[in-house]
Amino acid sequence: MKKITLQDIYLKKRNRVGIACLTAYDSSFSKYLDDCGVDIILVGDSLGMVIQGHKNTHKVDQHDIEYHTKLVSRGIKKSYLIADMPINTYNKSNQALKNATKLINECGAKMVKIETDTTNLDILNYLTKKNIPVCAHIGIKPQHIKFPHEYKKQGKTFQDKKKILDEAIFVEQAGAKLLIVECVEESLAQKISKKLSIPVIGIASGKYCDGQILVLYDLLGISFNGIPKFINKEYFKIKSIDERIKQFIQNTRSLPKE
Repeated sequence: MKKITLQDIYLKKRNRVGIACLTAYDSSFSKYLDDCGVDIILVGDSLGMVIQGHKNTHKVDQHDIEYHTKLVSRGIKKSYLIADMPINTYNKSNQALKNATKLINECGAKMVKIETDTTNLDILNYLTKKNIPVCAHIGIKPQHIKFPHEYKKQGKTFQDKKKILDEAIFVEQAGAKLLIVECVEESLAQKISKKLSIPVIGIASGKYCDGQILVLYDLLGISFNGIPKFINKEYFKIKSIDERIKQFIQNTRSLPKE
């Protein structure tokens, strides 16, 4: 059974086939998503909210992510596995390298994800030079947010649009292999997806990204802190978990005409 590689993901961008991504935190769900055909599985620090019951992601630590990444990796045969790096685990280059290396070499991740801006491009670049594949994350950055009401659409003003677009360009130049844009204005997310050669995965950023990612528990309608408003309510009309996940994959595969 062929594993999905980073090259396969890049090919989807070139061929205009949407990249379907969901989070998972245990072996059973990761096997389920893998069997359904999800391209990328993310062990997100969202586990702090949907698994641990906190109001934000800040309580998640390196041990938590290592533990859950190991669990998720056991259920995967095909999907590409990315592990989040929690808050305060990549503040310095050596610290970032040590923690990222453990997630890849010991826990089964193929890539790590870090929340990125112009203040830590050196960390991203350092990891890249050490052969650690990195997924950057811009727009809304949950590690900078304490309460759910702080989730607001980014890129509404000309200045904000320019800032976010510049960040996207800078992270690609620094070596990011993938980019997640969260809660960004749709037209801006579309512009970023066209501008960058790396795949751009959106969450609450419209339909024109190269792929979509959702927190699995949001898709299932069972998140501890409530369901985000941007989740398509049509999914909740599908009673079967299997069919709901497959519908998300099908919807993501069919990218709209530009």
